[in-house]
Amino acid sequence: MIRCTYKDHPDDLKIAGWLQARASEILAAAGAEKIWTDTPAESSVAVHLLGTCRMGDDPQRSVVDRYHRSHDVPNLYMCDGSSFVTSGRGQPTMTIQALAFRAADHLAQAARRGEV
Repeated sequence: MIRCTYKDHPDDLKIAGWLQARASEILAAAGAEKIWTDTPAESSVAVHLLGTCRMGDDPQRSVVDRYHRSHDVPNLYMCDGSSFVTSGRGQPTMTIQALAFRAADHLAQAARRGEV
């Protein structure tokens, strides 16, 4: 069993507050008649953790290849959001699923060839 824990860093909350203020400024400049916000608070239900295992072709600059296969351990696949340096939007789940399906297909083909 794997146990994962998560806790927002105070700087994360400060950045969220700063971004929220900029978004409010943009809405006001666009003519919004009512703007409401909540104070940024620590996440307690779900998080989208991204980064730390960059995807790429160069083993010197990345951790996994385009199929999420580790450059260093041939039978290790990391199918999660860790290969994203950043997220283009707030919900990366569907992209993670698509990449996981592609990795699974690649893994199955490699297994049929006896490579893993």
